[in-house]
Amino acid sequence: MTSTAATPPPGPSRGRIIAARTLVVLGVLLVIVSLLSNWVKREALDKSTFRSTSQELIAHPAIQQQLAQTMVEQLYANVDVSQQLEQKLPPNLQALAGPISGLSRELIDRAANELLQRPRVQTAFVTAASLSQSQVVNVLEGNTSRLQTTGGDVVLDLRPLVVRLGDRFGFLGNVSQQLPPDAGRIVILQSDELDTAQNLTQILKDVADWIWIPALLAWAAALWLVRGRRRKEIRAIGIGLIVGGIAILVIRRVAGGYLVDNLTASDTVRPAVRAFWTILSDGLAAAAWVVILLGVIGTLGAWLTGEGARAVSARRWLGPWMRNTGAAWAVFAVVLLLLVWALPLDRFLIAAIFVVLGAAGFEIARRQIVREYEAEGSPERRPLSVPWGKEKPPATEGSVDELERLAKLRSEDLLTEDEYAAAKGRLLPRAGA
Repeated sequence: MTSTAATPPPGPSRGRIIAARTLVVLGVLLVIVSLLSNWVKREALDKSTFRSTSQELIAHPAIQQQLAQTMVEQLYANVDVSQQLEQKLPPNLQALAGPISGLSRELIDRAANELLQRPRVQTAFVTAASLSQSQVVNVLEGNTSRLQTTGGDVVLDLRPLVVRLGDRFGFLGNVSQQLPPDAGRIVILQSDELDTAQNLTQILKDVADWIWIPALLAWAAALWLVRGRRRKEIRAIGIGLIVGGIAILVIRRVAGGYLVDNLTASDTVRPAVRAFWTILSDGLAAAAWVVILLGVIGTLGAWLTGEGARAVSARRWLGPWMRNTGAAWAVFAVVLLLLVWALPLDRFLIAAIFVVLGAAGFEIARRQIVREYEAEGSPERRPLSVPWGKEKPPATEGSVDELERLAKLRSEDLLTEDEYAAAKGRLLPRAGA
């Protein structure tokens, strides 16, 4: 005698599935925009972040070498070293002023490199860089009146460092009086580029604080549309985050290559420019790796709660431990705290979202594992299946009764469609045995 199992509700239509997948892709694209906009906002507009970045920049040997070369060039371009030496030498040696001036270039080069390694000089560079960053902020906010003394350009003023370097050599005289006001200025942003920079950065600044909200709403709508196959959409979101994070790393690499190879005229400057871009974009790379890790966690969670044979075996193995709610949550809390500590989650809101989503996903997975474990009558823990092995077929007693019980659980929405199909697939071989 056979009994008719309750028919599970139909799955979502093809149109809903396509709409959900479109929303998943849209959410991933918004995450990419969010990462880029927040990086620009943090590096360009946040004073404390920029100051920390400046300290890293001046501590890099390639950047120190390039700055030292620039300082020496500015010194020789604005101070007649040969003439200053000629005035200091006795009459019978004044003819040697030119050769000595040439020989002293190597000595001044070495002194410039040593000078940039001193903490006080590095602090002076950070101060100059922070002043340039303030100019950038003024430009982006439309206040260009403070740029009148620089001809409307945003500049990095190295004049104080050039003066410090010249003062180390007494034979150069009063270097500060000999240097013109614009000596040692490096143009960062020209006046004819300000409008483009204003428009682009203002857009990114405006969307940085809220662009992640539409991404979450898009994913929530996608999950709402496909009841019965939400696990697959979560897996799609996880894979999308992995792809999005990799895309950010590719963008960083391509942009850095373009900056170094196409926008740098001299080969001698390229090591410094490469180091500059690497340090400046470290925050973007860290955010990309966080997104990749979140995608991996989401994908693994979707796999673990899926209907695959390996996932089913893993859930059976985890069942006894997950049934102990306190112990399971204690272990999860330790792992979560380690992740929060290790990942560069520099904003409280991002860390809070990470914790809430992680806790919600863990509880959903734990309840499914416990539900299936109890539905099978709390069997003994079985070894995990391996790719080269086969699971031993379970006992064949009571297969029909178990099918009826599973159908009842499905009709009461205590099991999802995927869970019901997976459990039925495990029992059908017994029924035919």
